[in-house]
Amino acid sequence: MDLLHKFLNIVLLPITLTVLLLFMPPFLFLKFLWSLKRSIYRENVAAKVILITGASSGIGEYVAYEYAKRGARLALVARREDRLQAVADRARKLGSPEVVVVRADVSKVEECKQFVNEIVNYFGRLDHLVNNAGVSQICLFEVFTQFSDIASIMSCAVHMASLRGKSSHELPVKTSLIFNVVLSLHTLSQS
Repeated sequence: MDLLHKFLNIVLLPITLTVLLLFMPPFLFLKFLWSLKRSIYRENVAAKVILITGASSGIGEYVAYEYAKRGARLALVARREDRLQAVADRARKLGSPEVVVVRADVSKVEECKQFVNEIVNYFGRLDHLVNNAGVSQICLFEVFTQFSDIASIMSCAVHMASLRGKSSHELPVKTSLIFNVVLSLHTLSQS
């Protein structure tokens, strides 16, 4: 074991530092140039089809408004249809030429497949997918009793994130832009 530690400290450390010093500055410089280019030349999303899950409130709602301001055609998915209608109305006022509202629960695989197919059949394509659906619960761990809800919270991410691994033949997204918003279960402990 001492021989391994000596090898790692004497041989690998200088090699690692040398490689880091040689490649890291150009990499960071290129990354800076890339981010600069992206901030100057933003993607034109006018008339692109954007599917947003969890669009009835919070982050999903405001992502829908930002896309609407840029003229994107929106497909909004959430469980609360009344809230979705309000978001859709405001998105139309902000400049979205076409907004489709779909009531669905992304924790159910069949509903995920159904609304993706429904949206692709309606618009003929899907350019961006913003996977924002989720459930958050904040409570003391000692009083949390709905452990079955944890599975549905986590499966929201799993079902929609599984679309990311699909080939272009299985998921008709023209670009590779699939955004996943992290979901979590917050619990507090009294200790």
